[in-house]
Amino acid sequence: MNKVTAVFGAESDEALTIRFMTEYRSFYGPHVPLAAARQLDQILVRTGLGGYMTEHLGTTPEEARESMHSLHARGMLLIADDGSLWMTVPPGTPHSAPDGQWAFVDKKADAPPGFTTAG
Repeated sequence: MNKVTAVFGAESDEALTIRFMTEYRSFYGPHVPLAAARQLDQILVRTGLGGYMTEHLGTTPEEARESMHSLHARGMLLIADDGSLWMTVPPGTPHSAPDGQWAFVDKKADAPPGFTTAG
């Protein structure tokens, strides 16, 4: 981080990326699904889901965000191809889809405004 800050500055996009990567590693381990993790952050902020969780669960915004990333890292929440957030059941677990695929159970949030799929 010190090298990035020295070259690009503490408030640079590069420094922000390194801060996010360091934080995400605490949830996801060494293999961070960066695009999905950033999409989850966007959903929490831009759809109001983070505020809803904070209010209804009696947590701080940071705790709500950490909980969501923790569930995402364990496969209990997934980002669908259309950018929406779904509660899921991972393959090979009780109640998973019979064909060994992910079971998308309950849509928690639509994609944030302005989301477009790549390609």
